[in-house]
Amino acid sequence: MDSNLQTGKIVAFCCNYTATVAPETLREAGLIPANLEFRKLPCTGRIEVPALLDAFEGGAEAVFVAGCHENECHNLSGSRRAGKRVKYTKEILEELDIDPSRVEMFFVNRAETEPIIEAVREMTRRISKLGRLHAI
Repeated sequence: MDSNLQTGKIVAFCCNYTATVAPETLREAGLIPANLEFRKLPCTGRIEVPALLDAFEGGAEAVFVAGCHENECHNLSGSRRAGKRVKYTKEILEELDIDPSRVEMFFVNRAETEPIIEAVREMTRRISKLGRLHAI
């Protein structure tokens, strides 16, 4: 991954069924940056708003959740719940005068790696445009 896109920590919460390739493998192949903190969940429906906000408190410049398409969720409604929680987190960030585009929900096909890599690229682009949230 292009080193000039290394703009700060990104935290990714990914469904176990969508993120099947180990992050170390993707990092070694140069497909994801070193600044990506990868947190695998049994289902994105388990993500809670405080966990998303805590990621920002822990220094993240951007946070995203990658879960199954709503009609393909292994746990039936997990992705829908996650999407609602991400939406609520956006509202909280806006109240705090933080650009809500720093958090996003991506719906991806199960066991496909490219959509996860593209989500990382998208969030990296957003950080590049928005600038740093945290001091270096």
